[in-house]
Amino acid sequence: MAFAAPRYSRARVDRAGHAHRDGATEFEDHLVLENWRASHLYIINTFQANLRSRRKSFDGSLTIAQRLKRRPTILDKLRREPDMSLSRMHDIAGCRLIFEDISKLRDFRRQFHQSRARHELVGDDDKYDYIISPKSSGYRGIHDVYKYVAYAATGETWNNIRIELQYRTIVQHAWATAVEIVDMVVETRLKFSEADDGITRQFLVASELLARAHEDVPGFCASVKTSELIEEFKEIEGKYHYISRLRELSSSEFGHFARTSKLFVLVNYFDPGQAVYAEGYADNRSAVAAYERLEQRYHGKADVVLVGASEQDAVKLAYTNYFSDASIFLKLLDEACERFGEKQQIGPRPRSTS
Repeated sequence: MAFAAPRYSRARVDRAGHAHRDGATEFEDHLVLENWRASHLYIINTFQANLRSRRKSFDGSLTIAQRLKRRPTILDKLRREPDMSLSRMHDIAGCRLIFEDISKLRDFRRQFHQSRARHELVGDDDKYDYIISPKSSGYRGIHDVYKYVAYAATGETWNNIRIELQYRTIVQHAWATAVEIVDMVVETRLKFSEADDGITRQFLVASELLARAHEDVPGFCASVKTSELIEEFKEIEGKYHYISRLRELSSSEFGHFARTSKLFVLVNYFDPGQAVYAEGYADNRSAVAAYERLEQRYHGKADVVLVGASEQDAVKLAYTNYFSDASIFLKLLDEACERFGEKQQIGPRPRSTS
């Protein structure tokens, strides 16, 4: 399988990033960005193969998926973070690991850290540990950033390209994907902490309730009593109905693909009522070509993303936001409220007025 190799210096990559940020691009700047982004596929392939190999001997449930950051998302991040250089953007390549509980998550991560791989971990173990130190948004999980270091001379051209590994439990993942779904439904930017106070606070409280009920750990709001959180959550829902709107969504079907499909191009229309379109591919070259073709076709009309996983079900779990499927989040939230004595479902489906 042939992979794109970086053809430009890091300095040229950064100049292209600055040009895109400033809206002053020339033709070559687009070529530089696309080559730099495509070069990360080799890194993704290397890491995901290592992770899947280690999963075989892991005592626990583990879903692994991969994705290449979309061009519009890269540009958005460059504009949101003025000090960010394109060559140091660490999440263009990403692998997502979803575990049944925190204990299993930490066991696997510890084993991976102790492996003989030469790749360089950026920062110390706790630098991006958002379970120990949850974000003020309510986000929880752990991120590890690595610089690729080749085992053999044939891979040295990719040395020092970065990749982000996201470790989440199913509870943490359900919350994070619900945030992305509600961003689409409400047309806000909660994921990037650019939303109004009501929805921001409700999802922070939801994260806290899930952490306490399902993982017996405190979140960002550790000092607030559970009873107060429940009442606040109900008050916000009564005013804005964000959870009710999530309950009204119907998830899209994934479709059926050849068993050899390991890479998928997902087209998620901006209209939440429109089903996700997906194509499956067995090889990298065909998947990238289709991604480029579909991204051009649906520019401004839909999100197009290239993802990968060993099983189709893993893709749907890892990217439930693309299927408008908040069912796991809603189930966990209802169970949390019931555990804390709130028998009535928060955010019930509104009754029809017809």
